[in-house]
Amino acid sequence: MKTSGYLCAVAFAVSLISHAAPGRANDDDWRHHQSNKPLQLREQGTFYVGGQIEFRTPNSSSTTPDPRSLPGNIAVNQMYVEYQIPWDRKYKYPIVFMHGGGHTGEFFRTTPDGREGWFTSFTRRGFAVYAVDAPNRGRTGWNPTNRFAVSQGLEPPSALEFANMYSEQSAWTAFRWGPTFGVPYPNTQFPLSYVNQYLNQIQPAYRDPPQNTYIQNDLEALIDKIGPCILLGWSTGTGNVMVAASKRPGVAKGVIGLEVFPPAAGNAPVLSEMAKIPFLGIIGDNTSPTDGQAYTQSLVKLGGDAKTIYLPNVGLRGNGHTMAIEKNNEAIADLIQAWIDRHVR
Repeated sequence: MKTSGYLCAVAFAVSLISHAAPGRANDDDWRHHQSNKPLQLREQGTFYVGGQIEFRTPNSSSTTPDPRSLPGNIAVNQMYVEYQIPWDRKYKYPIVFMHGGGHTGEFFRTTPDGREGWFTSFTRRGFAVYAVDAPNRGRTGWNPTNRFAVSQGLEPPSALEFANMYSEQSAWTAFRWGPTFGVPYPNTQFPLSYVNQYLNQIQPAYRDPPQNTYIQNDLEALIDKIGPCILLGWSTGTGNVMVAASKRPGVAKGVIGLEVFPPAAGNAPVLSEMAKIPFLGIIGDNTSPTDGQAYTQSLVKLGGDAKTIYLPNVGLRGNGHTMAIEKNNEAIADLIQAWIDRHVR
C-alpha cells in the first residue's frame, strides 16, 4: 500500500517500530540475551569480485631492479567481500552492506564501544550478510600505478588521484556529533568515549570521479554472483547501491539508504529505474529531512514503493550521520528489519 504526506510517513514509521519488537517488555534485556547466545553459522568466507588484471610498469616505487617487483600483471579496482550465512536462516534474500567514503566494511563489523555491528546483528536476525571493502580501500588494496610512476618522475604530480581522509575535527561537524569540534549535542548517540577506536578505522580514500564507477561496477558483479539480494548503503555508499540496484531491477529486491539521498551528481541512478525497487531512506537528527522526503515522493509519483523515515519522528533522537554504529543502532536495525518484512516480497 502506498502512502504519501508527512503524517502518513510518521504513522508508517511508528508502526514499524511497534511491529519490530512485539511482546518485548525490555529491549535492552532481550538484546543482551541475544548477543550472548552462540552465533551459529552455516558458512562464512571471503572472496573478490570485479576489477581487472592489467599489465603494469613500473611495478614499484623504487628505481632499483628488484625481482619481487618486475613489470607484470596486477589486480586493480577489485572489491573485497566478507560474508556469513546463519545456521538458522530465516530470510531468503541476503543483505549487502556498502560503507561510505573514508571507510571500509569494518564500519558494519563492530561498533567503536565494542558491541556487535550490523554484520553480526543481522546474521542473528536470520539474514545472510555480505560486507564489502570498496576498490582502492582496506583489504581490497589500492591501485598504485600513478603513485609509482610519479615517484620515478615518469608522470607529473597532477596524475595522482584526488584523495582525502576524515579527521576527528571534521567528523564532529560533518557527521553531526556536535555543532563544533569538542562540543557534543546534548543527546548525541555517538559513543564519544570511544572516538579513538573509531578513528582507527578511517582510511584515506581515492575520491576522483572514476571511483564511483568502479564501486558500482563491482557491486553489480557481486549481485550477479550472489543473486537476488537487498542492498544497504551508508553515505556515498547509498548512491553506489542505488546505481547498482537500478542496473539490476528484479534481482535487487530492496534498497536501504542511510543518508545521503538524493545522491550527488555522478553517483545517482535514473529515477524511473530506481522507482522499480522498494526503497527505504533513513535520516538522522540535527538535519533537515526535506530533500530526502522530496526524493522518495518523486519515486512514489512514478509508482514506486518508497519511504523516508526521519528518526526523531519515531522517537529516535540524537543520531548523526554515523547512525549504524551509534548507541541505539539496534533500534534502527529493528526499523529496517520491519520494513523488509513488509516491503521485500
